[in-house]
Amino acid sequence: MSSISIAIPSSSLMNEGDEKIKTYKVGQIARALAVFRIDDVYVYNDPKLDESKFIIEILEYLNTPQYLRKTLFPLKGELKYAGVLPPLQIPSHRAKHLKIGEVREGVVRKVTDGKAWVDIGADALALMNSKSEMGARLAVRVCSKKPLVVEETKPLDYWGYEVKEASLEELLSDDRAVIASRKCKTPEYRSISAKIRNGILVIFGNPEEGVHRIAQRLRVKIEAECWNMVPAQGTETVRLEEAIFASLAVINFIKQE
Repeated sequence: MSSISIAIPSSSLMNEGDEKIKTYKVGQIARALAVFRIDDVYVYNDPKLDESKFIIEILEYLNTPQYLRKTLFPLKGELKYAGVLPPLQIPSHRAKHLKIGEVREGVVRKVTDGKAWVDIGADALALMNSKSEMGARLAVRVCSKKPLVVEETKPLDYWGYEVKEASLEELLSDDRAVIASRKCKTPEYRSISAKIRNGILVIFGNPEEGVHRIAQRLRVKIEAECWNMVPAQGTETVRLEEAIFASLAVINFIKQE
């Protein structure tokens, strides 16, 4: 199955001064990523405002199962309001109650003599025969509960997105790249379908500037296609989180054909 990725700028929240609203907006983006099973989300640097740390921290926090958050995310200012955001409820976010045979995400907490002890959200660490490194995050299958034993496996379902950083220049040089902008033409069905087959990377601008304007400021050459994914919009502006939902809904619909 071809991959679907998106890219947003570090200036994505430039119109918001309240950290609660900023947190909420990143939460909405995370929900869109999960709803449409996005593989990668890139945050590219825009010198006009660099809030990449804030954006990445919240995206990664929400993508992490609740039972691992206290271990992996110490108290930080960026996460001050993250606790009130709605959960993603993706397959990797299991309930605390264990079931034999289920696949869960875990973190290696201890390694001794070819064995690893994995935190999978239970009261005790799970034993696993593995040479995994300390701190490694991996998918495991619950083999038994008493004693608690797991084995490393590969998830069979959507396991969340990966958050990455890249420059706008790198992203625009990617063969999968498509720019989302109201100033461009509405793409034809076959154009979207053809792009999806080889994987697609949709690049968004910030609330005040489209990708072309940002690229102009950064002196980055643009050769990627450009699509208007919200034609005939009824509002003066379409917010970033709305544009992401709208664009991914169209792509997802065509991908299922």
